[in-house]
Amino acid sequence: MFVLYNLLLLLLSPLIAVYYIWRVVGNGKSRGAWRQQMGCLPQSLRKRSGRPRVWIHAVSVGEAVASGPVLRELKKLMPDVEIVVSTTTTTGQQMAKKSLKEADYVIYFPLDLLPFVRRSIASVKPDVYVCMESEIWPNFLFQVRRRGVPALMVNGIVSDKTVKTGKRLRFIYKWALDNIQCLLMQTKLDADRIVSLGASPERVEVVGNCKFDQESDVLNPEQVEEIRSRYSFSSGQRAFIAGSTNPGEDEPVLTAFKLARKAHPDLKLIIAPRQIERAETIAEMAQAFGFTCGFRSKNESLTGSEDVVVLDIFGELAAVYSIGDVAFVGGSLIEKGGHNILQPIAQGKPVFFGPYTFKARDLVRQAKAAEVGFEIGSGEEMGERISSLLSDADELERIRVRALEMISVNRGASRRCAEAIVSAVNRAK
Repeated sequence: MFVLYNLLLLLLSPLIAVYYIWRVVGNGKSRGAWRQQMGCLPQSLRKRSGRPRVWIHAVSVGEAVASGPVLRELKKLMPDVEIVVSTTTTTGQQMAKKSLKEADYVIYFPLDLLPFVRRSIASVKPDVYVCMESEIWPNFLFQVRRRGVPALMVNGIVSDKTVKTGKRLRFIYKWALDNIQCLLMQTKLDADRIVSLGASPERVEVVGNCKFDQESDVLNPEQVEEIRSRYSFSSGQRAFIAGSTNPGEDEPVLTAFKLARKAHPDLKLIIAPRQIERAETIAEMAQAFGFTCGFRSKNESLTGSEDVVVLDIFGELAAVYSIGDVAFVGGSLIEKGGHNILQPIAQGKPVFFGPYTFKARDLVRQAKAAEVGFEIGSGEEMGERISSLLSDADELERIRVRALEMISVNRGASRRCAEAIVSAVNRAK
């Protein structure tokens, strides 16, 4: 399989090269990453301190955020551990550097080509390798196993897309999964799916979703008022928070806001695009709807009179949900699969989402069952339902209680994942 997989990569190499050059030179998404993705990592990584070193890979923003509670629990159990976090995307890198204070190093993950993989592993020299959620790179996993490095998957999830791909490429998946010693999955469905792709059942365990642990306790009144002040919102100001919106979702959000404002004229909107470089475009759309607009990154633009605030900085959205009355989470009105609905729920807020939530199916199922999450199909429908909820203070309070209970009863997966990592480190000594 090693020969077959690399022969396939060799045959595809002209296409891979063109695509990667386009990412570096064309759209610039890999412009700041290409050297490290080719295995040229900082020299400081080569200097081992004698402490155990764990390499945790979190591909993008969602995985980087989900890894946070695992890192914290790992540091509690093994304070002297040295943690190297890698990401694939630039946004994931920014989030990791800002949020993962427990990480000793933050680097880019190598392309899955042998020279780059070998160079990266030789630089990091991990004692244990951990992949978050669903990152399966055959060459990398094969090479860490050849070096005697235990590999684990934590907070594991298998998407519908991966299941379809796996039917055609099961021989490659099985070979790759054979190099992972422990697979800690979010749900029974994920466990069944990873086994269907070729994982050995005795290596698979269901531990729950680490994302429940990443959410902080509900903010206290003083913290909420501090955030209100930051956004120039008055005390008690009603707000609709639209988080992690993607292209194609901003217009439905603005439509919903416009409809809800007819019944609640004091309502304000904070919209946080998944891609902060779209801030100006969103502001132009808001102005086309007749709204005034400010930017979180420009304090002088936040006077308290604007209708819409564009949250165009990283790392603040989770706390901002605390000043909202209702929320929408993006990646769900388009075929993206849905982003993190737990952040507003952790602050006791009702959350709306579209029909495309296949990346968060279990969380969505739980949110619907608890009657704290609500699926909508359009901006018009969302606007009507927001108006109705804002008129029912008793129902908002009932949702708050149910939301906080949902978070509380599901915590603990991160501790179990950290314990498995510590066991792997101890066995590797």
